[in-house]
Amino acid sequence: MSIDVFIITIYFLGFILLINIWFRYYRKIIKVGIEYVGNDAKQENIILKPNEKLKIKLHGKATIIVSGVNPWLTIKYNGIKQKIYKIRLLNYIGEIELINESKIFTLSVTILTE
Repeated sequence: MSIDVFIITIYFLGFILLINIWFRYYRKIIKVGIEYVGNDAKQENIILKPNEKLKIKLHGKATIIVSGVNPWLTIKYNGIKQKIYKIRLLNYIGEIELINESKIFTLSVTILTE
């Protein structure tokens, strides 16, 4: 019985440690992503409804930040679909397609461009 309590305690402490590391580095990752496009970045906020697709044009460096209940977004460029979780840095000239594959939740997408 004491071994079970010991194992549960170790798992619990490991979980708390991982959460602390996640929150510390998540803020740093978002901050560096915002700095990626430069100081005078243009910001565009987009709300994607469930199953909605939107095409936008990019010219150079861009940061895509996703927020909402379900922070997964699919982008399609060069004919390739990619899943984004929270943030994606791009250096691309051309058209990309933002796809909200969720059936229920809307997404708030912030696009920072140089």
